[in-house]
Amino acid sequence: MPRENHYSVAKAYAERSEQALEDVTDPGVHAQTLALIALTHAVLETGYDISDVSTAIQQGG
Repeated sequence: MPRENHYSVAKAYAERSEQALEDVTDPGVHAQTLALIALTHAVLETGYDISDVSTAIQQGG
C-alpha cells in the first residue's frame, strides 16, 4: 500500500476503534486495545522506514 494511503487507512481505523471502545467499560481492556493500535501503527511505520533505508542504499550503491 502506498505510504499516503497508509495514513488515510490508519486514521480511519483509529477513528473506528475509538468509536468501538466507547462501549468498553473495563479500563484494562480499553488500555490494552489502545496499546495494540499504537503498536500496530509503529510496526507499519518501521516497515516503511526499513523500506526507505533499503531504497536509499540501493540507489546509492
